[in-house]
Amino acid sequence: MKNFLLAHYEKIILAALLIIFTALLYYQLLFIQKAQNQEVDTKVTQKQIASDYESIDFTKPAYRTENIFSEWNKVETDEPSPTKTQLMSPYPLAECVFCHSLIPANAYPAVGETKNGKCPACGHALAPRVKNEDDLLGKADLNNNGIPDDWEKEYSIALENSGADSDQDSDGFSLMQEYKAKTDPTDPLSHPKYLTQVYVSAVSRTRFTGLELVSVDMTKADKKDWQATFSVVRNGNKRSAFVQISGSTFTHNNVSFSAVDIEVDDKTQEPIVYIQRVGKIERIPCRPKQTVYDPSPRVRFLNALYDRTFTSSVGADFTLGTDKTGKEVYRVSSADPSTKEVIVETVNTDGTLGESFKLLPVPKDVSSSASDAGKTPASSGTNSKDNSSPFLQRQ
Repeated sequence: MKNFLLAHYEKIILAALLIIFTALLYYQLLFIQKAQNQEVDTKVTQKQIASDYESIDFTKPAYRTENIFSEWNKVETDEPSPTKTQLMSPYPLAECVFCHSLIPANAYPAVGETKNGKCPACGHALAPRVKNEDDLLGKADLNNNGIPDDWEKEYSIALENSGADSDQDSDGFSLMQEYKAKTDPTDPLSHPKYLTQVYVSAVSRTRFTGLELVSVDMTKADKKDWQATFSVVRNGNKRSAFVQISGSTFTHNNVSFSAVDIEVDDKTQEPIVYIQRVGKIERIPCRPKQTVYDPSPRVRFLNALYDRTFTSSVGADFTLGTDKTGKEVYRVSSADPSTKEVIVETVNTDGTLGESFKLLPVPKDVSSSASDAGKTPASSGTNSKDNSSPFLQRQ
């Protein structure tokens, strides 16, 4: 026995300590449970204290909101003061057309006023309000799409299927756009002009890469015998081409050119050689050691209606729409790379030109991934993305 205790005394001591710890934990749990029972009994048997306040009759006139906030209610709802409105009434705000800040609606003078108002944010003069013929006040709009029900019923449009963005006749324009333009939303031939959704994304000049005027020999008496030397590219290799204005031609990157005139700049006394692509009537100026540009600037357009871009050039035609929705043919008559000002003209069925339009640059509020210059190739004609759109065709 003694030997057993000596051999296992550590285990015996640990076992005794474990028994003592378990007993203490048990008694602690009993103590906590007894304390909780006493607290519950105390709250259950606690006496209710009688209230020491007087009841108030809030139906009395003194407690009516129009009396408490009488100062606020002196202001009319439709024309609030700059600092006060009726209780729980939203404060009418408007957007400044100049700085786009939210300002009090009454900063704009009322309809019929002759004097301008003033924006409290930027200080610009604000013209008086005008009567909006499309105002929905007094008109039913059960589906809350911003379009009067009477107008939708006029064209037999079901209210449950007439979302503002819906396209009833598949002409590309939403119901809201047709409502604002006063066109027939059920007739694919009746819609705003597709050109109204076209903006100028970029105007650039295309250079003839590798083409360069090297020198001009003007020693002969007759201008027709003057000889211009060009550096051209043939089959990927640079070569020299000698040309006169007497009718000789040369080839650069598989395009044939001919010289049409040679002049001397009055200021710099440098020769200017005018060339043209064979089969075209144009004058492309070439100066010694300078880049040669295509005289017809290229224009990249953004069709905001479909988030598509396409390219064209001055003198070229492009078509919007289809046979079903009506085709609109336009010709780019001029384009200024510095100002991005582009003028297009309608092309009549007999080929004559009609009304002219000045297209605007892409507005800031028109968000388009396609307007990114890096996503539009510099090839001629329409962008490949537009080939999938039935409303933009290659001319």
